[in-house]
Amino acid sequence: MPGYLELAEAIRKVLLQGAHAPTRQVLPIPGGEFLVMPAADSEVAVCKLVTVERDKSPAVRAEVWARRLSTGEVFHLPGEELTKRRTAALSLLAAQLLAKRREGALLLVGPGAQGEAHLEAFAEGFPLTRVLVRGRGRPRVEALLERARALGLPAEEWVGEGVPEDVAFIVTATPSPTPVLPERVPERAFIAAVGSFRPEMRELPEGLLRGAALYCDTEDALKEAGELQGRRGVVPLREALWGARADGDPVVFKSVGHALFDLAAVRAYLGLT
Repeated sequence: MPGYLELAEAIRKVLLQGAHAPTRQVLPIPGGEFLVMPAADSEVAVCKLVTVERDKSPAVRAEVWARRLSTGEVFHLPGEELTKRRTAALSLLAAQLLAKRREGALLLVGPGAQGEAHLEAFAEGFPLTRVLVRGRGRPRVEALLERARALGLPAEEWVGEGVPEDVAFIVTATPSPTPVLPERVPERAFIAAVGSFRPEMRELPEGLLRGAALYCDTEDALKEAGELQGRRGVVPLREALWGARADGDPVVFKSVGHALFDLAAVRAYLGLT
């Protein structure tokens, strides 16, 4: 699988080249949803199939079908691995473009697969000074701390209420219906909120959002993300790549996922630059 910087570059190219994909279809199934996410450009067609079943473990399962259009070759790719890596690469791309501080500590809220992927991505893209972790489940918190230490980074659990002032990057990767951060974070911090994905879910508190510079992965997030319901002045990442900027502090990037990013990841996987 390509590295995070390579995936971030692939996502940047797909967005700038103007590729389009329809809004994902969501169908109810017992205990959850079935998602269908197609996308295509002149070289490759992809479709990701996702089941979300909240009472099962893992709750999310995915597979990706891809066809290279010039040869007709068909590929079946590991959907969970591709999704977690392209999501972290997307956050990395947004941070590379929008973060006001370029060095400092990384705070991860949510020690699951996305927490680990974002740790790896931000360690690849920025000079991190240390890593802080918060989450439910002692074994997963300890595992993520050990992963950070294996990357050569000091790491400890975040146990206080306030976010330490040396934190430059924050990632929330939890499907929480209620906020997981305080209303104040360090000035000029960059926040990637990637866990909540429905209108009734909110990882970030209202007080934090009120004065923030707000960005989203695509316009679909304006309808799907609880944090963005009814808000104006939210800048999609594609427009930010063309130079548009939102006013405020901190910088918040809200991501709910989109087939365009799966298309970019498949292109990188197939070596299509």
